[in-house]
Amino acid sequence: MKEKLQYNYDRNIIPNQMNPILSKEEKEEVNFFLKWGYLVIDNALNDDQIKSLREAFNYTFENLTKLDHIEIGLFEYDERFLFLLDNNPIIQKVKAILGNCIQLHSATARLTKPGAPDQDWHRDGPWPVDPEGTPFGSKPGQINCGYYLDQLTYDNGPIGIIPGSQNALFKSPKGHQDFPDQKLILAKPGQAVIFNGWIYHRGVANKSNEDRRVCLICYQNAWMKPRETFDGPRMSKLRETGSDEQKILLGIVDKW
Repeated sequence: MKEKLQYNYDRNIIPNQMNPILSKEEKEEVNFFLKWGYLVIDNALNDDQIKSLREAFNYTFENLTKLDHIEIGLFEYDERFLFLLDNNPIIQKVKAILGNCIQLHSATARLTKPGAPDQDWHRDGPWPVDPEGTPFGSKPGQINCGYYLDQLTYDNGPIGIIPGSQNALFKSPKGHQDFPDQKLILAKPGQAVIFNGWIYHRGVANKSNEDRRVCLICYQNAWMKPRETFDGPRMSKLRETGSDEQKILLGIVDKW
């Protein structure tokens, strides 16, 4: 007799419906994202959340790290970052694109100081693009969400993208030269920018006298291997005591 699989969680937390039912407006947003590779979301944060994130960000970079970026484990630095894990305005947009079964890929932050140079054009992750098409939910391989805590301007290091380039079948351009079809997204605090990790993108040089602060929370399909292990104290506790949504986002489901 085949041995029954044993799980340390309730299998009923897995959504019964793989794809959400979308309104006309949501379908238009999804189509825009799939065509152009990005979407600017209003009201992703309220004023209190912006204030709290700024305080947590400043404390973290002034006291807990000497670097100008946190590559993994942002949620372990300060509990005030934790709500970004399942921030509803963003989670619903990501699910509209990828389906209901999604997972956290990584949680990072970056402090772009005055004088920071241009980043080179790049893509996030090594996912190949199949010109014959792929099953629903396998594209994009990663959705990045940027919460910019300062008003982005042309001078302080906005994010630059080449709309539609997520579908290109070749590597991103070398260097950081400008292109006629590039777009600089001038997001403001309270907005969030979600973009396909495969789109050509870069951080532009900070020519201002002010810091530029961003938290980057990235998502993917739940059946994919995440970048982080999520085994620090805060994440381990959430795996045990968090909501069903949080447990799925942190990869507790081992069999899909």
